[in-house]
Amino acid sequence: MSTKISKEDLKSPDQVTQTLRKGFIWTTTHSKMVIIAVIAFVVVGLGASIAGYLSQKKEVSQQEKYFLLEKAYNEKKAGFEEAARAEIMAAQTKDKKNVPAFDPAKKASGDLQKDYGTVITGFESFISEAPKTKAAQMAALNVSEIYANYGKQDEALSTLQKVEAGLDKDDMLTALVWMQMGNILAAKNDCKGAIEKWQALSGQKSLAFAHDEAKLRMGLCFESMNDLTKAEEIYTEIAKKEDQNTTDFAAAREAQKYLRLLKAKKNL
Repeated sequence: MSTKISKEDLKSPDQVTQTLRKGFIWTTTHSKMVIIAVIAFVVVGLGASIAGYLSQKKEVSQQEKYFLLEKAYNEKKAGFEEAARAEIMAAQTKDKKNVPAFDPAKKASGDLQKDYGTVITGFESFISEAPKTKAAQMAALNVSEIYANYGKQDEALSTLQKVEAGLDKDDMLTALVWMQMGNILAAKNDCKGAIEKWQALSGQKSLAFAHDEAKLRMGLCFESMNDLTKAEEIYTEIAKKEDQNTTDFAAAREAQKYLRLLKAKKNL
């Protein structure tokens, strides 16, 4: 209902009373409609609250499961790393009598299925359960790392793509997933695709902590594509940053080094 009141009408108390009464009559007459609208509003709000609660509950549940999978992965990985260190020590130590015993059977075999087959199966099954959760994103990062270390870049990328739709663009995990996707694409010699991922990352203000690293990798890709002008532009931007809050100083030092090398290359 819409009722217009002129300045003249407002001078008359009776007119104001009549107008208010009309509003009351309209509301009373259409009370069912008003009640339904209010109920709908409450239900929508309650639905959103319930959905949020259930989503949070689901996330907590999935993260509890994830930590068990991660524990198994870390233990296996640590065992392989310890065996590799023991082998190096055994090879480098002159006093062979005092070298701790080295068991070659504890080394990683180099065969993905033998080394991490059960770990990958567990993680991938877990990701399929709830691919839009943060827990699934963490699992995907681990699986992609395993695949990449064994030279299986296609599988590494495919794993990350399964969780990409659920990324919250303001969340730190988004930066990690996009950064890793870019790394894998670059390893596949798809620098154009890699740059797209890193540009998406560097375009998110909330992910400023990862901007310099993403841009540095973009510069390397542009350089590999022989776009030296663009590479130099990016290296210079990173190297000259002065914002103490957002500058990645490690990336800035790397950018300075790459800039010197690039200029030397251009002068050859």
